[in-house]
Amino acid sequence: MSADMSQVMAFRAKKTLATAIKRKLSAEQMSISAFAKKIKTGRQSIRRLLDGKNTAITLNTMAKAADALNLEFEISVKPLPLSRLEPIAKKYAETSDEKEAARLEKEFLEGYYGKPFRHA
Repeated sequence: MSADMSQVMAFRAKKTLATAIKRKLSAEQMSISAFAKKIKTGRQSIRRLLDGKNTAITLNTMAKAADALNLEFEISVKPLPLSRLEPIAKKYAETSDEKEAARLEKEFLEGYYGKPFRHA
């Protein structure tokens, strides 16, 4: 998956969460200040959380915010769909360039199994 696609997915997930939290705050008529106190954080953190374009917020803060509003927060990791893997496999089968074949093989395997976790 390209860096651009990863960023798009991060923005989409963050915007979905921000929208759900905004709706819940509105429904409960809760201010940003009151919500910040409820989850023991600052108003600026809540503003970052509610900014659908700002992905610089920890998973812990997102989970705390969702939990405080009785929202379910989950992260899903799954293989790329066949429609995304098939073009990679086709290019891999057709290439005669060894470097390109290695790159495509890695891209396919990471798409199917996920990127390997490397603990430093």
